[in-house]
Amino acid sequence: MSRNMDLLNSVSDSFTEKTLEDILAKATKDEGQDVRILSWDFGEASAKGDSYLSTVSRILVKGEVNGKPTEVKLVVKSLPKNLGRRKTFRSADFFYNEITFYEEVIPTFEKFIKSKGQPQLLNIPRCLASLIDGENDFIVLEDVTPLGFKPVTRQNSLDFAQCCFILEAMARFHAVSLAFKDQNKQEFEIMKSKIKETYFADELWEWYKRFHGYSIRITKDALEKEYPGSEAEQKFNSYNFGDLYSKSAEFCKRTDYPTSVINQGDSWAPNFLVQEIAPNEMQVLMLDFQLARCVSPVLDIAFLIYSCTDKQLRDKHFDEFLEIYHKEVSKSIELLGSNPQKLYSWTMFQNEVKEQFIHGMIFALEAIPFSMLSEEDSFDLDVIEGENKIDIADVWKVENIKTPEGRQRLADVIVHAEQRGFI
Repeated sequence: MSRNMDLLNSVSDSFTEKTLEDILAKATKDEGQDVRILSWDFGEASAKGDSYLSTVSRILVKGEVNGKPTEVKLVVKSLPKNLGRRKTFRSADFFYNEITFYEEVIPTFEKFIKSKGQPQLLNIPRCLASLIDGENDFIVLEDVTPLGFKPVTRQNSLDFAQCCFILEAMARFHAVSLAFKDQNKQEFEIMKSKIKETYFADELWEWYKRFHGYSIRITKDALEKEYPGSEAEQKFNSYNFGDLYSKSAEFCKRTDYPTSVINQGDSWAPNFLVQEIAPNEMQVLMLDFQLARCVSPVLDIAFLIYSCTDKQLRDKHFDEFLEIYHKEVSKSIELLGSNPQKLYSWTMFQNEVKEQFIHGMIFALEAIPFSMLSEEDSFDLDVIEGENKIDIADVWKVENIKTPEGRQRLADVIVHAEQRGFI
């Protein structure tokens, strides 16, 4: 049995045996009882390239609670030890957002849906511990893989069933916000004010600027080679550099709009776990809230569809996807005691789709080339030397897509956005 203190210190100076005792007590719902830690063993939780802002580990903790042997499996996210990496990728900002989400938003929402007899509407793994001070931050989540949940890989597009179940899970999550906001306006305002924009904001443009230039270059290359002279190529090339980022930044400022809700923010395939519980029935868990924000639900939906589906699926089912989402969000709002027609009617939803679906395209310019990287080709962020930050473009050195199939997957998103009038 391992009791290596260096392993605990590798997470955080504040991640101690006492932390594990508290986690074991909370996981077994025996807080305040006699808890004894016998061992802990570490393993890797994520593939290279799946986590840029955090260090992620799996931990198996064995112990005794009230004299009974027990164990718990954990996923622990912590600030990178490499200070240059931490500063380059602004890791502390993202940890602040995610820990605030778990400490402020989730307990409030859980209490609300429990009072309505609808606990099934939140589909997020339990947070068993967290700490935030900007230096020693960590988040401890229940490891749900032993329950049969599996990741949706970065490289593959979603199939129809996966996309539908994820959209429905997202709809339920958004519905909790809409109903809670409707019934507890003042408390919602206080809660959402604690969530900060971490990715698309005017003040972050210089941080993102050079890398965004890479994304634009890659997209123009894909359009030139796969759809030369097309309306989509001409429309995309008509935007001045920075215009697209500014559009997303403007949408992400709309925290006070009537339809603004807490978003996951980073709703691409690696941030969902799925479990097939019966034929044609799937349970979905949502992960990673470092980009959580209060904006239109459409921003989450658009990024999911544009980053995680292929042309064939969108051409056949795009309108159906929108209908599936809206049906589920309406049903869930009603279950929570509010009026879906008042809060998020089909007309309101469609208007926001028309105006803001472009955000999904903008974010997909980054996500799709990343999704094509194999584990071997993904970036080793710990090559950043020293304690000073560097430009993210000096680490995320993304080249033009080499294969026609890969280029077409990216270019098809622009074509769809142009055909739908989103750009």
